[in-house]
Amino acid sequence: MTIFRFSLKRVFHSPLNLLLVCVLPVGAAFLPSSAGWPVPIGFQMYGAILLFAAFLMLRSVIEDAASGVLQRIGAAPVSHFRYLWETLLAYAVILVIQNAVMVVLGVVIHGERIRSPFLLFTAYTVFSLTALAISLAGGSLFRNRDAAYGSLGGALIFLAMLGGFFWPMEIMPPALKRAAMATPCYWLVEAAQTLQQDGSPGHFALCLAVMLLWTIALLLVGSRRRMT
Repeated sequence: MTIFRFSLKRVFHSPLNLLLVCVLPVGAAFLPSSAGWPVPIGFQMYGAILLFAAFLMLRSVIEDAASGVLQRIGAAPVSHFRYLWETLLAYAVILVIQNAVMVVLGVVIHGERIRSPFLLFTAYTVFSLTALAISLAGGSLFRNRDAAYGSLGGALIFLAMLGGFFWPMEIMPPALKRAAMATPCYWLVEAAQTLQQDGSPGHFALCLAVMLLWTIALLLVGSRRRMT
């Protein structure tokens, strides 16, 4: 698990990563409830934090591809598949711990406003995998590192806005609501709202299934071996 340990060290050597992974979730948990939001504001926006935390961590894979590290891995005893799954596993572990801290803080601070905390943790964890897959797939589309950072950063902001992380879905026009359903972000918001409003367990399971399908599809796209 050498690559796993090295990936963990790469995350915590960056002050920006520490800010987004360790500090912002704690601050978001303290944001108050508000009318029109089925969950406290910080928990609605938390999906955006996961998106950008995954992006910051997955920059290491983009940098390795741009610097030729992935080419050298092809000639080394370490396979491309092992490099990728150990890296993703390390980042997933960090996000899972972050999710647990976020939900525990939510229960302590907001009490009964956070319903079904374990299921909410499950939804965040599934979306964490999706967020990693989004950045992996997005980064694989570009050969130039700066182009990948700029394009992917803009795409994540668009996804967060369209998916309903920054405002209630109810205020969005019907056409945008339908478009939002094509994004994994929408299904995280929908899962959280289903829990908070005591919705159907089947609908919650559907939300998780859609996010998992997105994860699988994006991992298949992003895990292509890039040798140039």
